[in-house]
Amino acid sequence: MITEKEFRENTGYKCSYEEYKACYCPECDRDGCPHREAYRRYPRVDGGLGLCPNLALLNKKVTEI
Repeated sequence: MITEKEFRENTGYKCSYEEYKACYCPECDRDGCPHREAYRRYPRVDGGLGLCPNLALLNKKVTEI
């Protein structure tokens, strides 16, 4: 996985690094996820549909704080 510095300097993503990490499939333990390696898993701000289950959990944690 790329570092946060590399993420900021070398990608055009608008999502946060935490959101990127949540949607990073090679680090995910969910076998058989229908969103694996699909662009739809990314946040809406980056043109995805925000369908990654890990992203949903991350967003839930943020709203609870």
